[in-house]
Amino acid sequence: MNQVFTLTQEVQLSNQHIQLIKAECTKHSPNEACGVLIGRNEPGKIVVENVLPVTNSKPSDHSFELDPQEHYRAWNLADKEGLDIVGVYHTHPHSRARPSTWDKETMENDRSLWIIAGIDGIKGYEWDDGVKPVEIIEFS
Repeated sequence: MNQVFTLTQEVQLSNQHIQLIKAECTKHSPNEACGVLIGRNEPGKIVVENVLPVTNSKPSDHSFELDPQEHYRAWNLADKEGLDIVGVYHTHPHSRARPSTWDKETMENDRSLWIIAGIDGIKGYEWDDGVKPVEIIEFS
């Protein structure tokens, strides 16, 4: 599938996916956890169909790097399902769910959706000449 990223107004994320991301935050603390968001880009929104944890290949409490082999397997899984990797998630187990300086520098080169889970909840962001918040619509 071709990835075309347009300005997103909202992301639809199931309660089950949100709970998985929160559990990953706790499980990997004090280091950041990370993974990919598999779904569909639709006009003005992203619909997440699957959240797939990926090993943080450079464990740290202030940055993450998706394991390349696992990321490739996730891409193949998405492609087989007729979906795309529409974004990434990572955790800030001891800070707020706001992009760090490192996140902002990386987001500028990765225009997909970013979900960050922190001590103040889960928030969505994308890059559009700067960091822009994306509303998370939770469903059952």
